[in-house]
Amino acid sequence: MKIYNGEDRQERRKKRYIIPIIYTLAEITLTWLLISIVMIDFNIYRWSIWGKLIFSIAVIYSIYKMILIYKRQKNYKSD
Repeated sequence: MKIYNGEDRQERRKKRYIIPIIYTLAEITLTWLLISIVMIDFNIYRWSIWGKLIFSIAVIYSIYKMILIYKRQKNYKSD
């Protein structure tokens, strides 16, 4: 759907549900890989407490960013 906004024509975007989830999962996976390299172990249960703490904070932050993206999206009606 196109709207007329002065001189330029802009397209309204639909809400995206899958893309933010994919980005969040990618961030969590990247964080897990980086901490695994530092800890020299890919098993989360064998990490030290600070590794688990950093991973938990990164997961919570990624989910928080995803929620803000969902709140920012507007629900446009299609014509």
